[in-house]
Amino acid sequence: MASAPPLEPCIPAGFAAQPPSYAEAMGAGAPYPQGSAAPPPPVYKAGAPYPAQAYAPMYPPPQPVPPIASPPVVSVQTVYVQPTSFGDVPAQTCCPVCAQTVVTRLEHSSGSMAWLVCAGLCIIGCMYGCCLIPFCVDGLKDVTHFCPNCNSAIGTFKRL
Repeated sequence: MASAPPLEPCIPAGFAAQPPSYAEAMGAGAPYPQGSAAPPPPVYKAGAPYPAQAYAPMYPPPQPVPPIASPPVVSVQTVYVQPTSFGDVPAQTCCPVCAQTVVTRLEHSSGSMAWLVCAGLCIIGCMYGCCLIPFCVDGLKDVTHFCPNCNSAIGTFKRL
């Protein structure tokens, strides 16, 4: 087997020589490599104050702003009155006539439910006075709600 001839270091024309090795560059003992154009670090004297500089503000001082005349604040209070479902018991509600919050006064009156129960009792044979019992029971009568302040009718509750 044939071996290749040893390579000779040859530098082609137009190329620079290789840079020095680390040991060669540091062996000289100089803090900077030879041929360096870096200036030496600046030397400051101990205790020397900084030079005085003229104060120049970056931004102009704020100008006073005149107060803006705003319109007067008007608060509006909205009152939502929920419809009260009237039953056979007194209810707390707002009277639409006198605009007062009241607990209603009740009046019972005979309505269709009392008459139907009376007719049913007559059919089963209670004709001699027992058929009049539904007119004495408030649970079978219609209810009208009144305002205790102005005595106006606010609502009604019908059994049937």
